[in-house]
Amino acid sequence: MICLTGDIHHSSLKTNEQRYIGADDSEVKISCRYLELVEKYKLKVTFYVTGKTFKEEWEDFKPITRSKFVEIGGHTYSGIPLNIFERLKYKLSGVTPSSHGLTYGSRAAQKKDIKKMVSIVEEKIGQKIISWRSHGLIYDDKTYSILNEQGIKLISDELNSTKFFPEKIKEGLISHPINVIYDHDHIYHAHRDKEFCRKAKERGYGADCFGCDSYTIGEWGKLVERQIIDIEKKGGIATVLMHPLCQYLSDEFKTAEKLFRFFSKYKTIWAKEIIDHIN
Repeated sequence: MICLTGDIHHSSLKTNEQRYIGADDSEVKISCRYLELVEKYKLKVTFYVTGKTFKEEWEDFKPITRSKFVEIGGHTYSGIPLNIFERLKYKLSGVTPSSHGLTYGSRAAQKKDIKKMVSIVEEKIGQKIISWRSHGLIYDDKTYSILNEQGIKLISDELNSTKFFPEKIKEGLISHPINVIYDHDHIYHAHRDKEFCRKAKERGYGADCFGCDSYTIGEWGKLVERQIIDIEKKGGIATVLMHPLCQYLSDEFKTAEKLFRFFSKYKTIWAKEIIDHIN
């Protein structure tokens, strides 16, 4: 089984990738076009979306919420923007800043952000979200207990290339790790050209369970296929992270469509359906 996921962010967050979008376009509009391909191959997809996307770009985003192929998950309300000290640190170091802060904040700040995220989805589409992925996979020892208190049941923050089955963690949530090489830190796109990636690798940035190398989108797509075949043979659930924006900026969805055609050979599930597959 494949749990196809993607992350969507509000334009005012001004992520690094968003600087490469045309003036009349946006990450949300690009995600709508991405969804058209998902629907073409009749795949289920869980989109983890920042709360400000609902607040600031509702008219553009609304069609995504009405698709029968989409589950909406939380991705923090504000997107954990960089604070002034983090911005200064990056500026002084001469390193391209991350698109998110390094910490989610105090317990009170986290609870406020999570409650706003849950509330705005219920307000806009009349549904309670139960799936969550933190922006930048940023969380701490307070985050998951707060999520549990607010009705979240599933989390997908862990990167683990050898964990193929969901598990219940001590805070009561079900964790299903991203266990297939994800796109953002492992493909060339936007500002992440070969020189940028070489320097990032020297600093140790991007080193994770999938290694520290970046690939062309075509090379990456082949890795994804091989890893999914392996997980399927083991009877596991392959959680795939494909950002609509990364896929668009790399080759305008050419590889994404090839992968979707490949995915259509298998059963796809929403994150929320993983509850039915926990031992």
